[in-house]
Amino acid sequence: MSESAEEWRRALFEKYVDGVALVVEGLIEYINPALARMTGYSAGEARGRPPAEFVVPEDRARLRDRVSALLAGATESPSEYHLLRKDGSILPVEVVPQLADYGGKTALVSLLRDISRRKQAEEALRESEARYRAIVDAAPIPLAISRLSDGLILHASAHLGPTFGLPPDEAVGRRTVDFYHSPADREALLEIVRRDGYVRDYEVRVRKADGTPFWVLVSLQMATLGGERVVISGFYDITSRKQADEALRQSEERYRILYEDNPAMYFTVNAEGTVLSVNRFGAQRLGYVPEELAGISVLDVFYAPDKKAALEQLAACVKNPSETGEWEFRKVRKDGSLMWVKETARAVRAPDGGTMVLIVCEDITERKQAEEAVQEARE
Repeated sequence: MSESAEEWRRALFEKYVDGVALVVEGLIEYINPALARMTGYSAGEARGRPPAEFVVPEDRARLRDRVSALLAGATESPSEYHLLRKDGSILPVEVVPQLADYGGKTALVSLLRDISRRKQAEEALRESEARYRAIVDAAPIPLAISRLSDGLILHASAHLGPTFGLPPDEAVGRRTVDFYHSPADREALLEIVRRDGYVRDYEVRVRKADGTPFWVLVSLQMATLGGERVVISGFYDITSRKQADEALRQSEERYRILYEDNPAMYFTVNAEGTVLSVNRFGAQRLGYVPEELAGISVLDVFYAPDKKAALEQLAACVKNPSETGEWEFRKVRKDGSLMWVKETARAVRAPDGGTMVLIVCEDITERKQAEEAVQEARE
């Protein structure tokens, strides 16, 4: 190689931002200033020494084998090593080698790039992923990490499989869409996740591996793992609560049919006689709607001459909750007309711990009118 050509190449390498090493016949001939800064050795200290001395002991055999393979014609490709600096510290580098002719000799020119920041970022990412997995594994509820793109389950807690009717280790590798009762529900959830980044406490119907439907409360959180978007899903089985809600709904429906739609007059009053409720039929018989009677004194609908006796009967009923009371009094309709009723009442414990009186009223106006007519005929 001519002296001018060598000077030109060295001038180029002197300005290079990455490290450059020239190895001839197995020994270092030259390192550029960037590599000198990376290793802590000057060019003079490095010259004449084998490259393996500048990597950690664990990498030396691999480096020697790689150099031998390159000289034997192996493909030139990047590889990673750990430089052993002069001060004893370690620097991860990526090495890109290339064979060259150097004064009629086969030389190896290697470009060395500091990848410590990349390695730190990779390690931080691994630690982050490990924390995610640790959280998933430790969670007392079913959790899964799945790809946003296709729903493939990448990691799952031990609780996920049994929740969906699978052995604990068989959830990974399946797709979340298989667990939704309706694929449209999953799409609706993903739309929210893509927009907001998360979903909290969303009730949705899912299914077990055998197709059995059940209800869950699901929360989703978008995250990035391994450079791709994932969804962390948490499931809480609310089937029992849903069943209880349905049982309550049916109970309330039965109550509505029994109380509201019953062709008998029903009142509930507290111990002081304030109307707590009245069914639709009872209110209509008096010319009211239920809302007009709730909250007033029950005595307001009794005929004035009967109010004192009605109050005494109510007090006796409250005083003796184990007994059923019966009485006949006159009530006043909204239009002012009178109606005779026979009332059967009993005091019971109210939901708030107090006392309320259940009253069933029977319209006996016609019977009373018939009795009066008979009495008048006799007279």
